[in-house]
Amino acid sequence: MTRVLVVYATRFGSTREVASAMVHELNTSGLQAQAAEAGNSPAPENYDAFVIGSPLYGGKWISVAGLFAALMAERMKEKPVALFSMGALSIKNPEAGLAEHKEFLKNLCEVAPSLNVVADELFTGYFERSNLPWYLKIVDQFAPTPQGDHRDWVKIQKWSKSLVTKFHPAM
Repeated sequence: MTRVLVVYATRFGSTREVASAMVHELNTSGLQAQAAEAGNSPAPENYDAFVIGSPLYGGKWISVAGLFAALMAERMKEKPVALFSMGALSIKNPEAGLAEHKEFLKNLCEVAPSLNVVADELFTGYFERSNLPWYLKIVDQFAPTPQGDHRDWVKIQKWSKSLVTKFHPAM
């Protein structure tokens, strides 16, 4: 059975919920998946495939997720890796959000060229103004982001299911 590790970073729990939904879809599709926070994840040698994700803040993932991908790239070498980002920028401007996601992944793959990236995706996230640090509250006043849960659960489900054939081609 293909063992999949879904590694995530989160500030307020939204990405953890997305990772849990991905694990559910992968498990119901016949894989053996589990989620772990990037700073507390098991050894990659125990898994056959990986999903790694984080929210994007200022064009970058939370550092612990990027560090996991970069530092573990050699240990995940030749194993399939799918990457996802959660972005509030894409709520109002999908093109800018996608460009930010693609630019981050390009930079990540330059730092960790041995990552065998087989898929990537950007999802809109959950935005609550009260969670922002004071300096981002100032920025948000000039270009306010709509509050609320903007996660597209159907898109997350479909993307997760699409990974099954990338992780285990015989399925």
